[in-house]
Amino acid sequence: MLSKEQLLAALQPSVEEVSVKGLPDKLRVKIMDGFTRDALQKTLQTLGTSDSIYFSAVVSACVVDEAGAPYFSEADLETLRGLNAELIRKIGLECQRINALGQTAVDDAEKNSEAIQNNSSGTA
Repeated sequence: MLSKEQLLAALQPSVEEVSVKGLPDKLRVKIMDGFTRDALQKTLQTLGTSDSIYFSAVVSACVVDEAGAPYFSEADLETLRGLNAELIRKIGLECQRINALGQTAVDDAEKNSEAIQNNSSGTA
């Protein structure tokens, strides 16, 4: 059985290095913590969910430097929206994949939930 300390250590947001076609080197993408995910949702509720807003906000929330600090802040959203939309989308899709965002993640979670329910006996 995991101790509280072991569980808390296992729940720390990790960082993945990803390659994105069109970029000369890898990027570091962080798995969002709850505060960052809430801030992303608030941004999308406030500004909308057009592709340029969505992918720029996701990139801003997830791309980090070697120390794990975000490259961008909400103040950088307009700058990101004015850049190469297809490349921002590709980076955003990697962030989305790593953070299990989007309809595909919802569909996968529902499938896994149904499989667990179908395999359970209802008794301990």
